[in-house]
Amino acid sequence: MRRTILSPALSCFLVIQILITGCAVVPTCPTQLLPVIEVQVNNTASTHDDYLTTTGYTPCRARITNVNKVFGSGLNFPGGVEVELRNRRLSTDLTVSASSSGATTSFFATLPGNGNWLDFFIKGNTTSSIDKSAILEIASAGVTCNEVVLTRKGVMVPAGAPPIPATPVRPQVEIEVGSVSNLDDYIAWSPVGCRIKWDNPPGTTATLNVTLQNMSGADRLRFSNTSPAAGATATNATISVSLTGDGAWTQFYIAGNNGHPSINDKDAILEAVETSSGNLLAREGLMVRIRKNVNALTTDERDRYLEAVRDVHQTYNFYMLFKNSHSQTPIADVQAHSGSAFLPWHRAFVLHFERLLQSSDPSVAVPYWHFDQSSPGMFNPDFLGSNSSGNLVNLNATNPLVTWNIPGELVGIRRKTPYGDSGTPGSVTGTTTGVATEMSTLGLGADFVSFKGMEQTTHNGAHNNSGNTISWIAGSRATAPQDPIFYSLHGNVDRLWAKWQWINNRYDATQTNVYDRQGSFTSPVVAGQRLGQYVDDSLWPWDNVTGGTGLAQRPTTAPLTPFPITLGGIFPGSRPTIKLLIDFRLANFGYDDFFPY
Repeated sequence: MRRTILSPALSCFLVIQILITGCAVVPTCPTQLLPVIEVQVNNTASTHDDYLTTTGYTPCRARITNVNKVFGSGLNFPGGVEVELRNRRLSTDLTVSASSSGATTSFFATLPGNGNWLDFFIKGNTTSSIDKSAILEIASAGVTCNEVVLTRKGVMVPAGAPPIPATPVRPQVEIEVGSVSNLDDYIAWSPVGCRIKWDNPPGTTATLNVTLQNMSGADRLRFSNTSPAAGATATNATISVSLTGDGAWTQFYIAGNNGHPSINDKDAILEAVETSSGNLLAREGLMVRIRKNVNALTTDERDRYLEAVRDVHQTYNFYMLFKNSHSQTPIADVQAHSGSAFLPWHRAFVLHFERLLQSSDPSVAVPYWHFDQSSPGMFNPDFLGSNSSGNLVNLNATNPLVTWNIPGELVGIRRKTPYGDSGTPGSVTGTTTGVATEMSTLGLGADFVSFKGMEQTTHNGAHNNSGNTISWIAGSRATAPQDPIFYSLHGNVDRLWAKWQWINNRYDATQTNVYDRQGSFTSPVVAGQRLGQYVDDSLWPWDNVTGGTGLAQRPTTAPLTPFPITLGGIFPGSRPTIKLLIDFRLANFGYDDFFPY
């Protein structure tokens, strides 16, 4: 089967298709449909009045938009969805109440399953100087899938007059990024489809010319009027669009601005300005969510990541499923190692973990450990631990991972790293041969058959030199995922592959220089090659194929099935093949040190 080559921009339309087909799921409960939630402040779809005060409550409402089953009749959520309406984690910016006289920072409610609105009220506790920096969060609160963020809405509590005057004569516009939900307002370097329309025209024949741009001081977005071609992205600092009075949507595209990734949620702010008058009409808060070097993380970024990792393990109880999917038996080991599938298998593994992290906090991405460079941000008590006199790392009492507990092990993280607390590779014995440099890895060859050798050199060297024999990360493939550093190590392995793909333009999965094992396990048959190594093969455990014999043998269980499809990330699908994992740009993630366009 040959792959249909898609422009990255088309992924935005496929997001809409998800809403139609009802495929988006709750990542921590991938057999449960995701409720797609719309939130309105001041009970309007436009964001012109998304401004609060500290003295009075502002009426708001929320509803489920994907209420009806796609196939057959009936409701997707007949009993409604139990939720908590609250501030985002580590914030007390807002008072959120079921009534206009409450005084709570959160409350529990049930979103009606028939699409009716749930009314609620919010007000500011403190004023904010930056638009969209106060964030309302709605999270699941049911017996299952508890504490999963379902949407976030950015607002502002200005100290004085709001940036957009509340006058009925000023045009009001409505903007959607990806979908009506704010859960997919998280973008990377690839283009994402958006749309805008005029909500209060004086007549159906009227026209309104609007300029789309970044808010001053937040140059994180780029724009395009048309769908960028395959291999291209949005590159304009501003664009002009013409809106009609008949209520029709106008399509446009956005992408992250190279070199300007977000630091905080909703800090990439799209502005719609009336071209003729210069009047500000609307602002939409997004995030350019990029995987960053550990050393580049702010304190807040670091802490959000650690909190999310703790949630995946101790709230969602998912962490052990990852451990149990990685080389716990010889048959499980060969699914992921010592073959062509090593790189795509681990790309899926890290991406699945990252999507679970984003269930806890949508602003989080897996940071990578650039293991051939000094990484003081990695080996310290406030992040993943410094060396101690014993076998367990030092973690500060305020570190969310201080109670890290793997069943059958002592509480803590077992690691003694020769990198030392400064994270200096020069302190590792035999660095010149044991820890490959980025340059040497990228120089392995321009064809995949040569580059995949990085598993034995770059990857194995990083594992073997990151700890001593008592360390989980270096002890064995079975114990390595017990240490959270595993995901940053493999984040760097994936970054190196992605960078190699960019340098050599290796995205077309039908070519042997992009992936050497073409076809499938059944056609052509090559002696000695296992199921799961060919480009058209699906990958265990996500395909839920178990048992078998010989070269088709799989483990007896599939702990991580299926792969979670989210609003902002439909690739690589619920049952990924290697082919669907090749072009990482389609999966809505990127890295901070190169721009893949």
